[in-house]
Amino acid sequence: FGTISLCSVCISDCCAADCAMALALDLGSLKKRLTREKAQTGDMTASLIWNDPADLDLHCSIHVKGRKDSEQIYYGHPKGCNGHLDVDMNVSTSGKKFSLEPVENIFWKNPLPGKYEIFVDCASMNTEENRWEGKYSKENRPVPFKVFLNKDGKMQTFSAVWNGRKDKIVAYKFSIAGDAVDEGTGGGGNYLVFPPEGKSTTFKELCTKHRVAWQVGCGFYAVARTEKIHNGKQMILQDLGKSKFIVGRANVLKKLSWPDAELKKAPKDIPTDHRLFVQSTSYNRVIPSDTHVLFEVDAATYAKHRKTSTIPPPAAKAKAKAKVTAPATPKAKAKAKVQAKAEAKAKGKAAPTRGGGGGGLRGKKIVFTGTLSTPRAAATAAAKAAGADVLGAVSANMDVLVMGPGAGDKKRKAEALGKAIWDETQFKRAAGI
Repeated sequence: FGTISLCSVCISDCCAADCAMALALDLGSLKKRLTREKAQTGDMTASLIWNDPADLDLHCSIHVKGRKDSEQIYYGHPKGCNGHLDVDMNVSTSGKKFSLEPVENIFWKNPLPGKYEIFVDCASMNTEENRWEGKYSKENRPVPFKVFLNKDGKMQTFSAVWNGRKDKIVAYKFSIAGDAVDEGTGGGGNYLVFPPEGKSTTFKELCTKHRVAWQVGCGFYAVARTEKIHNGKQMILQDLGKSKFIVGRANVLKKLSWPDAELKKAPKDIPTDHRLFVQSTSYNRVIPSDTHVLFEVDAATYAKHRKTSTIPPPAAKAKAKAKVTAPATPKAKAKAKVQAKAEAKAKGKAAPTRGGGGGGLRGKKIVFTGTLSTPRAAATAAAKAAGADVLGAVSANMDVLVMGPGAGDKKRKAEALGKAIWDETQFKRAAGI
């Protein structure tokens, strides 16, 4: 463990209170702050804590094995090399992301092989004479800090003092062994692909079924129909033939020669023997019945699922293809004909249009928000059966916002756009459920 002696901290105008702050930078304090900011952890996690309004910043420079250039994770580039700066504090001296007990955090779900340098810099001392009883009024005041590194199941600590210097303070330098990562692939995370359920479901239900822990940003759905892919959405392209993944929006766009803009793509736009996955940050996102899903998971979860990989070996694929293309027997043909008739009849059946909350749902574009007593998947299915289109975000193109408790920003946006807002009872009446 690194330590800070009183003589090294108590320099110039540093007072006893500063010494007390330095001593308070312990593991218990770290855990409280990470919990407060809802920070995430991974196979490797680096965290910075200090007790001052100053805007200290946690950085990590990474030179991935097999790549030409290094990449840096910091406030200006929070995601890279499978790492994510998910907590950045004290950019300003007010608001939710300001505290006199701040923390910054970078986590890696699966750190890539290469050389790592974790260091601390200071963007601003945030000096103010008329606040905090003048305690933080001097630009050159010392700021004790501590950097924690949880790596290979062991917690390491580094302690130092920022005292107005111009250079960064390096906390850790180390290497992670492993095979070189091909340039342009975006790195090799731990990816699990699960086949379609045959019925509508949600990420929440799939996590429970497959025993996968949900983390925001780690769930992806396959493009199985025409999809609008918003600018900035992360993507993963799966090469089914090579069992390989091209990871990251920039890498996928480059591979497919697509522009970096809002996209509208369908399965026909994706190369043969490839599957495109788009990131979703919603735990309750509805996954249609014919859609594959992908989860990026930690090494332990991946190891548990490896024996049930959803990418079959070539022999199995050939066998499956032969089974599909084999000529059907007369009995099978008759059964398929009856089933097709029944499906066509069900599809053509008029949807209910009973009034409720301003009319039926046929032709309307609706958005769900908040907590509903009806499961989101069931509500979406009912809306579609009634002839509505279900959208994921509030926009000028929508007609109705169906809301439950905890609606938040979507309600305010819908009100500003002058859109109809229904409660769940109105929606049920309109949908006939």
